[in-house]
Amino acid sequence: MYVVEIVSWKAAPNVTDQQMTDAVQAMVPDLEKLPGFRYQSLSKDDDGLWMDIYYWDTKEDAHQSNDLMASKHSLQNLIPLIDMSSLKIDVLTPHQESGLISFPQ
Repeated sequence: MYVVEIVSWKAAPNVTDQQMTDAVQAMVPDLEKLPGFRYQSLSKDDDGLWMDIYYWDTKEDAHQSNDLMASKHSLQNLIPLIDMSSLKIDVLTPHQESGLISFPQ
């Protein structure tokens, strides 16, 4: 099985979509080294809400990832781009899915 971590936020003033996507993409090599990391995708709605969805092996992996990423330059470069008052993090356990998901190993 797996768990889903959903991180959502609004951008800080004057941050472009390209700056945000570049900063999130720069985190991927660090994420790929973390225990239990499977996959990540970034989306944005029409109201400017960004949603970064992470797939992890376990809830523990998802929760530990925050501590393990805290000192990484890639995350430190992303933080100033985020309106921190809008930041929300949820870790969920799937209860239904439409079919098999194949994650890169």
